[in-house]
Amino acid sequence: MKKIVVGLTEPVKVIGKKTVEAIAKFDTGAARSCVDEKLAIEAGLGPIIKFVRVKSATTGNAPYVRRPVVRAKLEIHGKKIPVEVSIADRRHLKYKILIGRDVIRKNFVIDLEKG
Repeated sequence: MKKIVVGLTEPVKVIGKKTVEAIAKFDTGAARSCVDEKLAIEAGLGPIIKFVRVKSATTGNAPYVRRPVVRAKLEIHGKKIPVEVSIADRRHLKYKILIGRDVIRKNFVIDLEKG
C-alpha cells in the first residue's frame, strides 16, 4: 500500500452523523488520534465505546487523564480511515484534531518541509 505524503498540518474531515472539517496536526508522539469535544458534538460522533488513560502534556499536575473514546471516520487527502479517537477539550489549543500513530503508521509519511 502506497503511503501519502503529508505536512505537519493538513485539512481533515471528521465524519460522523455529519461531516466537519478542521486543520489537524500530525503528531508521531501521540499513540491515539484525538478530536476536540465541541468538534465531536458538531460531527455527531458517538456513542462512547470505552475510556482510556492518557498521559498528556496539558493535564497539569495529574499524571494521567481519563478520556472517552468513540468510533469515527477521518478523511485525509481523499482517503477515508475508520478509527477510534479519544475526545478531549482542545479549545485552548491551536489544532482541534490531533492525528496520532494509529492513523499515521500505515497510511502517511510526514514531510516537515511540505506546506
